[in-house]
Amino acid sequence: MADQFYLQDSRSYVGDGLTFHGKEHRGYYTDLDKCHLYTQEQACGHRDTDIPWPKDYIDARAHHGVDCQLMDEQANQAMLVPGCRVYVQVCGDWNGNDVYWVGAKSRGEVTENLDLAAEMEFEGASFMFADQAQSGQRKLWACADIDSIRRRLVHRHRVSIKDALRGTGIKLIKPKKPREMMFNCHGCGRFISDRQRFQHDCLNCGADNRP
Repeated sequence: MADQFYLQDSRSYVGDGLTFHGKEHRGYYTDLDKCHLYTQEQACGHRDTDIPWPKDYIDARAHHGVDCQLMDEQANQAMLVPGCRVYVQVCGDWNGNDVYWVGAKSRGEVTENLDLAAEMEFEGASFMFADQAQSGQRKLWACADIDSIRRRLVHRHRVSIKDALRGTGIKLIKPKKPREMMFNCHGCGRFISDRQRFQHDCLNCGADNRP
């Protein structure tokens, strides 16, 4: 629907993943299926650090990723049987919580986007990546296992808030800059900022105001 919005908490990311307000306003998630949907009026009535994104725009640019915290090696081993299909994990690197996979285009390509990962026969992958699996650089995961825990998320480099809000009439409020803390110089009493007291001694009396 055109009048549905996700609400991003722009103060933080998980890797490249945007985080949004969760359902029933509980927590923040990269998993779009766990995120609350707002009307335009509701989405525009929050903090200046919250950004409304049209649902259709985000959904069109979402991909599937796999959170390493949900991966169960014991369950996976039971599913690695002759004839099964597998993905090949590139071990030792993550984008936030998301693991990397051998890409479908070539053995040298890696991607955190499961939609672009190579899907291979178990026997062929076991032979092809035997040495790297032995050294811990690659690991085989049953497609059936991974597909059951994958989630939809969207990365910041795939979206543009300017394009997303075009035609909606929504104008974002620029977040107010926090006021800088001020102190009195303990030598002469003049005002000095928190930043200035670390940069140099008081320019009026020469006092050192560092804590």
